[in-house]
Amino acid sequence: MPVQKERQEIKRFKSDTRNLIDATLLGISITFFGLIATIKPELLSQNPLFTLQLVLIIPFVVTGLLSRIKEAAYERAKRWQWLTFASFTISYGFFINAVGLVLSFVTPLYISLIFFGVSMALTLLRASIVVSYVPSQLNSRVVREIIHVALIVFLGILPALRIY
Repeated sequence: MPVQKERQEIKRFKSDTRNLIDATLLGISITFFGLIATIKPELLSQNPLFTLQLVLIIPFVVTGLLSRIKEAAYERAKRWQWLTFASFTISYGFFINAVGLVLSFVTPLYISLIFFGVSMALTLLRASIVVSYVPSQLNSRVVREIIHVALIVFLGILPALRIY
């Protein structure tokens, strides 16, 4: 029984820490949206994919936060884990895209492309380090990173290049 209690405490600690990260991302996203709407509102009509991603970050982060709380509370929480995983992966991808697209609007294109490239490279590096410590996470990390990279390529890089 002590091992089970220790696992539950570790699970709650991880949940609390991840919720702090998500809450910070939420605050940054709301501030980012507010600044754009106030300082340069024409950016919101310049690219509908940018605007959609910018506003959808908020409900996806909130869903991830609430799901993670439930995930920590349930012993068998696979569905909550899935929702947390999906919400965070999508919201983080949208966040990277929103920043990269703003860069593509206000700086030379290569700055935006460097931002996207470094973001993807660091995400893949972080994932490879996780897998080096916990090889059993290989499958879930591969799925997460494929989704993340696809989001960045199709909803970030291609719109930044004005392909659509």
